[in-house]
Amino acid sequence: MKPYLACVALAATAIPAAAEQVFNENVIVNGSLCAGGECAPGEVFADESLKVKKFAARILLDDASNTGQHDWQLRANETGSNGDSLFAIDDITAGTTPFTLFGGAPDNSLYIDEDGQVGLGTSLPTASLHLIEGDGAPARIRMEETLGSPTSWDLVSFNTIFYLRDQIGNTTPVMIESRAPSQSLRIREDGNIGLGTGNPQAPLELSRDETFNFFRITATQAAVNESVDITFTGGPLGTGELRYNVVDGDGPEMKLNADGDMEIDGTLTTGGPTCAGGCDAVFDAGFARLSVKEHAALMWENGHLPAVGPTLPGAPMNLSEKMGAMLNELEHAHIYIEQLHDDRDAAQVRIAGLEARLARVEALLAAAAD
Repeated sequence: MKPYLACVALAATAIPAAAEQVFNENVIVNGSLCAGGECAPGEVFADESLKVKKFAARILLDDASNTGQHDWQLRANETGSNGDSLFAIDDITAGTTPFTLFGGAPDNSLYIDEDGQVGLGTSLPTASLHLIEGDGAPARIRMEETLGSPTSWDLVSFNTIFYLRDQIGNTTPVMIESRAPSQSLRIREDGNIGLGTGNPQAPLELSRDETFNFFRITATQAAVNESVDITFTGGPLGTGELRYNVVDGDGPEMKLNADGDMEIDGTLTTGGPTCAGGCDAVFDAGFARLSVKEHAALMWENGHLPAVGPTLPGAPMNLSEKMGAMLNELEHAHIYIEQLHDDRDAAQVRIAGLEARLARVEALLAAAAD
């Protein structure tokens, strides 16, 4: 009790003093010290060595150096009947309050362990920043910009989902469920994006540890079929096959294998370069059409149909252009067939006339012989 009595006596003798006391030597208080206008004789101390007792207590750290250092204040609660109950650190020089702790904050609201790891809601942080929400609410980190165009983004962990929330737009553009496989999304330093792979070799690579893989394109407002699947599989030959399948239950509409063989489940309509001069122009009255002999001579001279052009062995072929040219040659052929048919009919008429004349001549000769 003696140290406490000595301290109380010191405080008690200081109360009525009209002048300040200045100590030019070290002052040692072996007991506890109470400072402030609410300290009273017989002040009761527990384990505290220093008690600051007054309404809205403050401790000012006033740096008297000439190096422009900031002055700081430890502040307990706000003044006034409606003031907040808090503990704050004020930067007196800058006029700011960089740290505030409200009364009633739960245990371990802020915890820094011996390794410098920071816990928010936990006294056992296991990462540089470890956040725990223990009341069943989502663990949430908010990033907000209030100047210019306001933005507000939340990083949220709730139940089995981690997601990014746009509070201004009221949308959730990114969601990840727990136990999602490794490398579900990977963006490399070159900008390549991998889905299912950590080493994407293309601007977008989709990888799966299966014998086939696919991605789906869906338009929910489509009138009939909403989705199409683009699938890569080993195929019947095991050499690789690309399939295009409108998701309507009847199988793929197109297959393309590694040999370049294509199978389609419908008709093929192309819009490639074909019939630049008009396939049907041969029927125009002013069209300068070669005669059958001229066309045949040109064909035999060049070794190919004039309109079709050469078709070299093993060379790639423009199917649309070839088909248009073949149609042009087919129209030529039908015109030539009609011409030859007319010539044949005319020849048959002439032959019939000649046969009739010959019959009459033979009849006259027979009569003369009689």
